[in-house]
Amino acid sequence: MSLKEWIKELNNIVFFGGAGVSTESNIPDFRSDNGLYKKQYPYPAEVMLSHSFYESNPKEFFEFYFN
Repeated sequence: MSLKEWIKELNNIVFFGGAGVSTESNIPDFRSDNGLYKKQYPYPAEVMLSHSFYESNPKEFFEFYFN
């Protein structure tokens, strides 16, 4: 049975992907040194989404969040 035939017979399929899959496909990642977050923002995403960052930088927090 081919993969295509096997997939057609299934009711549900789950795919687990991540940065390794996207970067191998030439899709830019978010967190690496050349990632999208570091090109646009001076702080890592984890920092910018934190409560303490929100309290001290609400304008930047909402700009990041809504973008």
